[in-house]
Amino acid sequence: MSTTQAWLEKGKTTAYFAAGQTLQDPDRSASGGRFLYSGNQSFGKTQGCVDAKYQEELYTAVQAEGSKHKDADAMKRVIVSYTDTVEKSAECTAGSGA
Repeated sequence: MSTTQAWLEKGKTTAYFAAGQTLQDPDRSASGGRFLYSGNQSFGKTQGCVDAKYQEELYTAVQAEGSKHKDADAMKRVIVSYTDTVEKSAECTAGSGA
């Protein structure tokens, strides 16, 4: 299992971020497309994590490549929890100028 955090130009979408991270399109979404996920991968967009200098937003990913076990509901729970944790981290506020 791997986790990723990435800053992207402000105004992009979770789908845009996911397309750069995987060749397999996630087939489920939650929170109006803020979270995208499938049986072995999930992607999210943080809220409030904006780099003021570069005008970028922070995205998250959790991928469990190579496993034959697939559980979309578990991947949804993982990405929501991981994204929530990132939103409370120093990484989120690093570019805020605070």
